Amino acid sequence: MSRATGPAPSLAEGVTLLGEFQGSGYKEPHYLARKANGSVVQLSKLLFLVADACDGQRAAAQIAAQVSERYGKKVTADNVETLLDKLRPIGVVTADDGSSPMVEEADPLLALRWRTSLVSEHAVRRLTLPFRPLFLPPIIVAVVAGLVGFDLWLFFSHGLAQGVRQTIQGPSVFLLVAALVVLSAGFHEIGHATACVYSGGRPGRMGAGVYLAWPAFYTDVTDAYRLPRAGRLRTDLGGIYFNAIFVLALGGVWRLTGFEPLLLVAFLLQIEIVHQMLPFLRLDGYYVLSDIAGVPDLFKRIGPILRSALPGRPREKEVSELKRWVRVMVTGWVAVVVPLLLFNLAMILINAPRILATAWDEAAKLVYQLAHASAGLKAADALQLAFLSVPIIGMALTFLKVGQRAMAGSWRWSAGHPTRRPVVVLGWAAFVGLLALAWWPDGRVTPYRPGEKGTLAQGVASVASAGHGRPLLRSPRDAATHPLAAVPPSTTAGQLARTGGASTPTNPAVSPGPPRGSGGPAPAGSSGPAGPTPTPSASASTDPSPVPSASTSPAPTPTATSSPTP
Repeated sequence: MSRATGPAPSLAEGVTLLGEFQGSGYKEPHYLARKANGSVVQLSKLLFLVADACDGQRAAAQIAAQVSERYGKKVTADNVETLLDKLRPIGVVTADDGSSPMVEEADPLLALRWRTSLVSEHAVRRLTLPFRPLFLPPIIVAVVAGLVGFDLWLFFSHGLAQGVRQTIQGPSVFLLVAALVVLSAGFHEIGHATACVYSGGRPGRMGAGVYLAWPAFYTDVTDAYRLPRAGRLRTDLGGIYFNAIFVLALGGVWRLTGFEPLLLVAFLLQIEIVHQMLPFLRLDGYYVLSDIAGVPDLFKRIGPILRSALPGRPREKEVSELKRWVRVMVTGWVAVVVPLLLFNLAMILINAPRILATAWDEAAKLVYQLAHASAGLKAADALQLAFLSVPIIGMALTFLKVGQRAMAGSWRWSAGHPTRRPVVVLGWAAFVGLLALAWWPDGRVTPYRPGEKGTLAQGVASVASAGHGRPLLRSPRDAATHPLAAVPPSTTAGQLARTGGASTPTNPAVSPGPPRGSGGPAPAGSSGPAGPTPTPSASASTDPSPVPSASTSPAPTPTATSSPTP
């Protein structure tokens, strides 16, 4: 169907025009449109006016007349057709045949994945109703002052020792602590939604997904993009504000009950507040920085800023379009986040054999306890096993995705360049060789032991021992009955590799346990050839850690010309 005889263009199904992006960090005003999947795209003023005039009734010439009047400059029908050709690929207006185009969205690396909706948009608005007064300024001041006073009392007067002791020693207490941490994560998301409503926005659905390696809740607050900067910042900070309220509520319940593990949860939640405010991942701190700068997707600026910094390279559009102070701020963020992420990646890659061996050893203990514990202890052990397994699986999947993208990007970069392709091939061959050397299954594949520091220098030095010794990956029975000996802090992974990962108990009171095939340990409290066997305990070396909540806006952050979808 030709354009001359086809239907008049209209907005694609589910598209909403949000208006001008207020508090923008760009030299020229940017306008926003939200698509049916919740993603947001940024448009120039001219593209926005054309999209606004597409009502399914006006032809190109009529759209041109309306846009010319509003834009203040002459726009022809041919100009409109050219602009429509820019709006259709990003899914803002209908195709030539009147259908809504199916646009393949980008897949940001550090985005929330496997999302599922749990609470409808209507239910979310009703859920926020009783909490809206909490954003009145006097109440905010009272909460902040109360949190400061509570922390002074907790850390300098009362302490956390009894809360830690009771949580570790009681499996049912551990389950309660984990449940409170999950409940606080949901309350965190209600804070984002309530702040959005209080500021004049309309929050969308709440749900759950996986962020990097951890299950996480999310709230769709994409509508906050049309709010002024103050409203967006309130929405960004609403989650940690509700964390602070939850902490004070726990303090109040402790005052009534004297139940010490509640104070441990209060401490863990404040660790989570600090974690949320780090601007290096798509967490609350990232969105705070993004909204202060007025640049919705900071990660998309990393590549252009790094390429623009190369000698002889012109400044790319994604950099030159920013205001000067914003460009300085974003460049400073890139200068910090890139080395930090690369350093953390290198640390994990170098130490991965020992991290995995430690996780294997702890999992073996938990599997042994699951087989010998009572029903109540089994639940606590199973939960701890899940806490241990999820980050390992997430780490593996993240590295696979990073490697896949890096390889695909380098292959595209070298396509059609006979001098680049050999460099890419040799570079990847060298990387794979170094990785094989660092991960070779030898005596370095040994769990971390008491006294070891696990520094970067020790990890690098241990590579010299590659090929020596054999891995120490114990069975559940061995891990539970053969405790690892403590080693001096000066012992390196290389020394462990040269000894084959073997350990000699330094405490003569510790029985090495029965050899394999000897019939298993004696029942708890009895004695036999194997010696006394301790009763399996639900406590393990993994501490309960808070479930991170999702980023402020799970919906993709807008870009200049397209909209990535997590």
